[in-house]
Amino acid sequence: MLEEIKTLPPLPDSVIKIQELCMKSDTNIDELSRVIEHDPMLSANILKAVNSPLYGMSREISSIPQAIMLFGIAMIRGFAAASAIKKTMAIDLSPYGTTIDALTTVSSVQSALAREWYRQVDKSMLPLLQSAAFLMELGKLAVSMNILKRGNSDLFASEIAQCGTSIEAIERTYLGSSGYEISAAMFEHWNFESALIDALREVSNPSTQNPYAKVLGVIVHAANIKGVFTEEGMMEALRLIEHFGLNKTAFEEAVSKVKSIL
Repeated sequence: MLEEIKTLPPLPDSVIKIQELCMKSDTNIDELSRVIEHDPMLSANILKAVNSPLYGMSREISSIPQAIMLFGIAMIRGFAAASAIKKTMAIDLSPYGTTIDALTTVSSVQSALAREWYRQVDKSMLPLLQSAAFLMELGKLAVSMNILKRGNSDLFASEIAQCGTSIEAIERTYLGSSGYEISAAMFEHWNFESALIDALREVSNPSTQNPYAKVLGVIVHAANIKGVFTEEGMMEALRLIEHFGLNKTAFEEAVSKVKSIL
């Protein structure tokens, strides 16, 4: 499966340019805005994403420069990449028993939870953490394509439907990798920064020492395609918080905040 990732087509030129600008230490916001605004569909998709009720904006964000100032360069890059990937890849998430709209909602919940949790804990981690949270489920697009190609969709879907909140074991049985490892391989293929790739690769590793992966590992149990803030998922999220020594109080406050706007 990971070898197949290397055959994915490149991202659109506009997103490649955005990626190049975001990787620079002295990113020019005006230049970044112009690149995004040159692609009307991309601009519309980014503004739709940033105006999600989950981000709790008190007023509508109507311009790309405004969106960049409020969300930061890394998060806008995440919105742009997600929009492009959904256009680049065939979308049929029936093996997971879900839809792209439902997956996007889960990604938004995960990103909002990361934002509300770590703005109280360590704001310096937020740019990469929030972007990674929004992007990490996109590996499921590649997983679904592979499962459908192999003709295993019905069996895979049946096992996914019957499992608990953690579906990585099923993904590994069929593909030899978790969906998050596949997400990491996708973004490595598209030359994203190593810190994001390393975090995604370690999401499912309970012994990880990567600080971003620890947080993401908690978030994927609290909110995922099997359910958002379910009793089973929250129990596992809180167990991991204790295991990793993370801030439980701030997490519970963040969950309450996100629940209030769902």
